[in-house]
Amino acid sequence: MEQTLGRRERKKQQTRQQIAAAALQLFLEQGFDQVTVAEVAEVADVSTNTVYNYFPTKEELFFGLHQPMEAHLAELLRQREPGEALISFVRRYLLSTLERLYTTTAEQDAARRRVIQVVQASPSLQAHSLQMTQSIEHEVAQALVGEMGAQADEIVPHLVAHLILTLHTKLFAEYDRRRLQGQSSAEIQAALSAMVNAGLALLEHGLNASPSSA
Repeated sequence: MEQTLGRRERKKQQTRQQIAAAALQLFLEQGFDQVTVAEVAEVADVSTNTVYNYFPTKEELFFGLHQPMEAHLAELLRQREPGEALISFVRRYLLSTLERLYTTTAEQDAARRRVIQVVQASPSLQAHSLQMTQSIEHEVAQALVGEMGAQADEIVPHLVAHLILTLHTKLFAEYDRRRLQGQSSAEIQAALSAMVNAGLALLEHGLNASPSSA
């Protein structure tokens, strides 16, 4: 029985990937608003109803293969080693995320920038992206509530979560900007490491954090 369920789940995952890959190719080639769900279904060789079974909205279909890298941050935060300080965890998380960026190829960078361009050209995708960010921020804030001894509706965990995610976003934007300028990998890594230090100094010490402390 477990093997049967395993095969069924693998088949469902393969179908999901097949649909998402077909959709992304069409969206990147033609633009989000120019592609219909029916066209995606035809390219993926499934019915339109099957597409909606896996992706209830067209926006979710676009992000099927491009969930935010920070989507699992709250889970990682809860599962970190006992006794690891928040600042240490965030530093490790951000640096490991950057390491993945540093190992991407020029083609992968170009593909990621194309995804961003499609999102920026579509108000509905921008709105959905904002909703995803807000949801992740809420989840991170809830993960911080217990260890901060705060109530779920108190402002501090939400401010901390917002700062962490904002720093994450700024690092990606700065990486892209410097990569397009043709800066070397060493220059980019040095600049982004400094940004991580400055951001975490602000998180740890508040507005009293001085530039020299970064």
